Amino acid sequence: MDRYTADRLTRLLDEGDGPAAARAAVVAVRSGPHSWTTGLARSGAPLPPATARFLIYSITKTLTAAALLRLCERGLIDPDAPLDRWLPDFAAAGRITLAQLLAHRAGLRNYGGSPAYHAAVRAGEEPWSEDGFLEHCRASDLFAPPGREFSYSNIGYLLAKRVLERASGLPYPQALDRELFGPLGLTGWSVPTERGDLSGLWTGPSPYLGGKDGLPADVAARYHPGWVAHGVVAATAADIADLLHALFAGGLLPGAAAARMQESFPVPGTMRGRPWVEPGYGLGLMVERDGQAGPYWGHTGGGPGGSACAYHFPARKPVEEPVTVALFTDGEDNDQAEWMTVEAVESLRE
Repeated sequence: MDRYTADRLTRLLDEGDGPAAARAAVVAVRSGPHSWTTGLARSGAPLPPATARFLIYSITKTLTAAALLRLCERGLIDPDAPLDRWLPDFAAAGRITLAQLLAHRAGLRNYGGSPAYHAAVRAGEEPWSEDGFLEHCRASDLFAPPGREFSYSNIGYLLAKRVLERASGLPYPQALDRELFGPLGLTGWSVPTERGDLSGLWTGPSPYLGGKDGLPADVAARYHPGWVAHGVVAATAADIADLLHALFAGGLLPGAAAARMQESFPVPGTMRGRPWVEPGYGLGLMVERDGQAGPYWGHTGGGPGGSACAYHFPARKPVEEPVTVALFTDGEDNDQAEWMTVEAVESLRE
């Protein structure tokens, strides 16, 4: 990888402050015929290999959405039709569409602000069942008419995962493999479902989970991946960069579907401390809508022991190549990971 860019990113690692800051990262870049993947570490921290695998947390939403849109392109699902065909066991399915689920505009609540959820995760309890998540979030009792407003909802993507499995006739990992990873020959990924599946992944110590004497906890020993209600992928940065680049610069997602995925509504509120200027959300994509700061799109993910970013930056002028960056850290500071991702692209385009 370009040494100048790697040095700039390492300086951002060194500038990280507080217990949530990252000590190490892996960054993968794809641009035209060129590709780079490298590990980075601040002084005194172990250097992760380029092949290290991380939990990508909410980047999994982008994968679910892309796989579903491939089914839509083949006529298996109508993204704008009510979902009662696919979710007959969900009382509100006749009122919502797949596009509304994927855009977080279905009127569904989330568990992110639930004290019961966080207490159970930190206590090391077994995760709730899918139906348990829906019950805790009163999913059938929509808080707003579908399509009216944006409200980030992990259980919306739990329902999207069910649609993918039922429409494809495959379990979730096999559906992702058939629609996304398999056509590209990508193998450095998995869908952890048990505690033991986290063994061998690169994670940092988790201040969120806590530990003895106030020290950060070992994620592999304390965390259950089932606490990500919609499923979570573990992958290398190289595989996620390859996949995102293929979706938006390689034709893996047909042009009309890729354009639909990028169409975004503004996200209300401010994102202080983050690089976003005019944030929006498309179908499984966080989108920078500002013409000077962007455009770019992808997703950020974060949870115990790690932060992950994967974004595609299209060419803005004839002499540029589109650039895709996947950057995974071992810290719980999503802001830091996002700034490092944007910095990588700015450095490469100088």
